[in-house]
Amino acid sequence: MAGRKHPASARGIVKMRMKEIRQITGHTFANAQSNKDLWYDLAVSYHVGANILSLNIDAMPRGMLAFLTNTALSIELLLKAIIVAKGGIPRVSHDLLAFARDAETAFSKNPGATLEWLSAMLDWSGRYPVPNSERLWDHYLDNVQERHTIRERAGNTSTVRANRETFPSVQNCEKLWDLVHRKWDEIRIDRQETKLGTTADPSPRSG
Repeated sequence: MAGRKHPASARGIVKMRMKEIRQITGHTFANAQSNKDLWYDLAVSYHVGANILSLNIDAMPRGMLAFLTNTALSIELLLKAIIVAKGGIPRVSHDLLAFARDAETAFSKNPGATLEWLSAMLDWSGRYPVPNSERLWDHYLDNVQERHTIRERAGNTSTVRANRETFPSVQNCEKLWDLVHRKWDEIRIDRQETKLGTTADPSPRSG
């Protein structure tokens, strides 16, 4: 019929109108990407989830794996919230050490080693049985995991144990969260003080 729009054209018009509505209401990609509170709220959600999982690690298959993956996500999101709060755009990766540098969040040797393991959790070991290549598999076992392993030998007896200072235990993961959250608090306080300074009326008051 004359005058009737093609269904595909009609859908295109609807999509354009929806995009216009998002622009008018401010619900845009750019605004969401630069909203530090969205990143922070997600970080807290995963942190709370990790805390719940930490209380039930033995009650589920691979419970420690589920806890570590949620912990790693929470710290990644918190670091990204800091980067956004500082006016940056987070890189597209799961490299927590790189995010820490971008967020100007310093870690000593032991927490840094824990953060490296959590990066591997996000990269593949927390999500899949194997990575995309044997090279990554060997690197994880021979380098990342080995750095958290203490091997000792006394005569004919050998012992292997986790390094308590760097192994991503519940306690060490909570210390990591606290370290990163301290940086978030610093950024938030600085922004509040800056806002107060710019909104204060500098003109002298009479009377």
